[in-house]
Order: sequence, then C-alpha cells, then structure tokens
Amino acid sequence: MKIITKYTLKEFLPPFLLALLCFTSILLLDEIFRLTKLFVRKGISPRYLIELLIYVLPATVVVTLPMAALVGILLALGRLSTDNEITAMKAHGIGFHQILYPLLIITILLSVIDLGFMDYALPRGNVAYVELKRAISMRNPTFVLEEGVIMKELEREGKLWMYESMNRNTKRLHNVKVWDSIWSGKPHFIHAKEAMVGFEGGQAWLTLYNGTAYEPTLDDSQGFRVTTFEEQRIALKLTETLDVTTFESKSPRSMSISKVKAHIKNLEERVNQAQDKSFRVQQLRYAQVEYHKKFSIPFACLAFGLIGVPLGLMVKRSGKMVGFGVGLGLIVVYYLLLQLGQETGRNGILSPGFAMWLPNIVIGFLGVGFNAHTILTGKLEERRSRGKQQPPRF
Repeated sequence: MKIITKYTLKEFLPPFLLALLCFTSILLLDEIFRLTKLFVRKGISPRYLIELLIYVLPATVVVTLPMAALVGILLALGRLSTDNEITAMKAHGIGFHQILYPLLIITILLSVIDLGFMDYALPRGNVAYVELKRAISMRNPTFVLEEGVIMKELEREGKLWMYESMNRNTKRLHNVKVWDSIWSGKPHFIHAKEAMVGFEGGQAWLTLYNGTAYEPTLDDSQGFRVTTFEEQRIALKLTETLDVTTFESKSPRSMSISKVKAHIKNLEERVNQAQDKSFRVQQLRYAQVEYHKKFSIPFACLAFGLIGVPLGLMVKRSGKMVGFGVGLGLIVVYYLLLQLGQETGRNGILSPGFAMWLPNIVIGFLGVGFNAHTILTGKLEERRSRGKQQPPRF
C-alpha cells in the first residue's frame, strides 16, 4: 500500500468513526427517551430496555453509515486542504486520482458492509425487537396500556374502558371506568376502585375489584339500577394489539433480500388472479420499494464518496467546519429525495426501482461533475505552472 493511500485512510477513519457514533446516538436518543419513560412508568426491568435498543441498533446503523462516510471524507480532506497539505501534495506531483481512488475503494467496502447489515442484521433485529415487545406485553399486560387514555379495542362490541393510574409494585390499576352497550341507546357504566389485567389461556382478562355497576331499568323509565360487586371479569382483546406488532415483523421491511424477492413474486401472482387489483397493486409497490431500498441506501456510501472527495478539496482556510456543514446539507437533500422516492414509488408515479435509486443518481451525477471539474482545473493549473517554468527564448 502506498504511503499516500495509508495517510489518506488514516485521516479518514477517526472523523468517520466519530461521525458514526454521533449520528447513531442522535437517532437513538428519541427511542431511548420514549422507552425509558415507558419502562419507568410501567415499572419494567431496565434489562429489557437495553435489549430493545440493541435490536433497534442495526436499523439505525444502516442509515448512519452513509452519513458518517460523507462527513468523514469532508472533514479529512477539509483538514488536509486547510493545512495546505493538498497544495504540498500537488507540488510533489501527487495527482487528484491518488487521493480519490483509496476513498472510493473504502466507500465501496462500506457499501458492501452496509448491505450486509441491511440483509442480515436489520431483519433479525426487527423480528427480535417485535418478539421481545410481545413477550414483555404477555408478562406485563399494562405495557400496552396508557394511563388516562380510553381503550377502544372493544369498541365494536360496544365497550370502552380506561384507568387513571397504576401501582408500579402491585401492577394494579386504580379508578377504572367501563362503558358497556354504548351502541344500544341504553349504556351500562361500571366504576371499580381497582383492577388487574392478565392473560389466561391465550385470552386477556380485565378483573375488576370493589366496584359499582349502573344499569338502565328494563321499563321505559329513565332510572338506573345500581349494584355493587367485589369481583367481576371482562374479556379484552389485547391479543389483537399484540398481533398488530407481530404483523409488523412480517412486513417486507423486516425480511431479507431473498425473502422480499419471493414475496414480490407471490404478490405478482396474486395481482394477476385478483378481481379487485388496486389493493394488491399497492402491496406490490410497497414491497418493490422496500426491495430496492435495501440496495439504494447502502450504496449511498459510494454516491457520497463520489461527491465528497471534490467537495472536501474545495474547503478553504477560512472555514474549517465548512465541510461538516456541507455534509449535513447533502445528507438532508439525500434523505428528502429518499422520502420523495418512497412516496412516488408507492403511489405509482415513478417505478419503484427508479424512485429508490433517484437520490443516488442525483448525488452520483453531481459527484461525477465535480470530479470532472476538479480534474480539468488541476490539468489547467499544471499547464500554467509548466508555462511559467519554461526559460525565456532570445
């Protein structure tokens, strides 16, 4: 390995690793705050919190790896440029390509690594995340409940219920209210001092303690019959809430590349057989978008490498943090284009493949243009310097 290659990679790695750590931490902060607040309020062991964060880490790294690659290149070359080391390299005959090639090779390697995360670690992390949340919910049913929020999983059956607070030690719900037969025109109301939620035989149950039931009288009068009870049970459908999270683990986003490909083939067959094709076509587009996204996001490392090298060399002494600012701007533009591509691909405005590769195409073409401009500018400067060095003719 040439000295210039080693030196370039040595300058790239520290800012790359620092940027990867910073971006990953920033994206995880929202999840950390949300889960911490939920776990503290529900009185659940912090061990599960750490485990959930480990499972969500691959989904974060696949996004932050291209970001860190761009910022690492810009900061490394920006440092060389502002300290006039690039000028010294040019004076010793080191060409632009000798700086470009090693950084492009490292971005290709990072793209392959990111693709591996996208295909292997991310699907397994997503599935493990959902399964752990389901296991926590089965052991601690209140994990899927919210204080002071009306629960509507029984709304179709004419039931609504809520609780005001929960004892973290006993897991008992306090001041529980239940509305029954709300669609009949003669609703029933139950108020209990305490309640417990548990699973028995695969069914969730709400057990009410020390309550009062208010039922309308059978005649046409507007009166109510009031009864008290020590214990009463109501079947809940929390399993439906858990099934929703389980379904999320079976979406294309949580599948490997080979499984998504097989899923798309299956959907194509269903589209041909279905009478009402609109829903199936929408499913197919969503799966195709997720399939192409599994390739386009990792190879954003290469697209960022193409544009990052010439931009990094353009940073002047007047602004050492210009590279970081330019990097953040490009990252925002890229992910705005990615969101636009997702929407247009799912809606059928653009083909899913082109829509998901559009950000890479835009950034890549800009990078090729900047590289061509840098090479041409370097050759012109070289010719001018040679012309000045030629001895005068008499």
